Amino acid sequence: MSNSLGSIKTVVIATGTGALLTWAALTLTADDSLQHDQIASLENRIEELELSLARKDEALARALSRPSNTAARTNPNAQSMTASNTPSTTNTTIAAATQSDDMSKEPVPDSQQILRELSTKSDRDSRSFSAKVNDLLATNPSPENVAIVSQGIIDKAATPDLLPDHELEVLYQSQTDADVKRIAAQVLSMRGDNRLIDKQISGAQAGLRSENAAERQKVLVELAKTRYAGAASVITPLLQDADTGVKLDALLALRSTGNQSHIPLIEGLTHSSDPAVSWLANDVINSLQNLSDKARTRVNSADAAAELPVMPE
Repeated sequence: MSNSLGSIKTVVIATGTGALLTWAALTLTADDSLQHDQIASLENRIEELELSLARKDEALARALSRPSNTAARTNPNAQSMTASNTPSTTNTTIAAATQSDDMSKEPVPDSQQILRELSTKSDRDSRSFSAKVNDLLATNPSPENVAIVSQGIIDKAATPDLLPDHELEVLYQSQTDADVKRIAAQVLSMRGDNRLIDKQISGAQAGLRSENAAERQKVLVELAKTRYAGAASVITPLLQDADTGVKLDALLALRSTGNQSHIPLIEGLTHSSDPAVSWLANDVINSLQNLSDKARTRVNSADAAAELPVMPE
């Protein structure tokens, strides 16, 4: 079989290359002014031909390695017979193997198309946005789909006629993904209703009381993503945590959620014996002193968008 493959490749390369070189010689003699461009084009074409043949060789090898019928499995001469196929049979096998490879490739999902389908009602699909989201994530709750859904929610933040408040509540209650729940709550806060985001923060408090420092840190990271001052009140007690890592994450979370009113709670840490804690405390104070005591009492669109999962390309 390997001899057959080698001969096919040699013949085709020789034929293709010879034809291209003949064409090049005639053309270059006729017009020297195009010489360099045509040589470059010729070299590129030869490389393309070699790459194409290499791919077809691989496809042919895979096709010939599979038993095609009962005779091939029982006849001791089957392998030699296959290797001596006529050129027409070999070409058919190459085409079939190439087509099989193309068909086996899964189509790359179009994130923008999924987003449009979620956002558009039609006679063919009259489901609500929340119903489409729930169906999509029930079928495939991948990070890519979560990012698409999150973007769809943010896109409709300013248009409650397209995504009513009650649908945001449906999403919050029906979804288990932390990002989808948070973003639904943030959009409702942007519209002046903090019920869902307050509920989310209240639910996080149990994790802040965990004996596991890593668990406390994980909850602080999630609270920081809310960009909501209501989270600061449950974060500030952890500024006195015995674990330095937790203390640092509490400072970072306050930088994302707090405002000017929280500065007095941080000032004591600027004199910490731990240089990392004292430096970060000063940095957080510098950030918060530019925010009034009313800042972040409602989530704004820029803060919500800043915490979106990354959309697939």
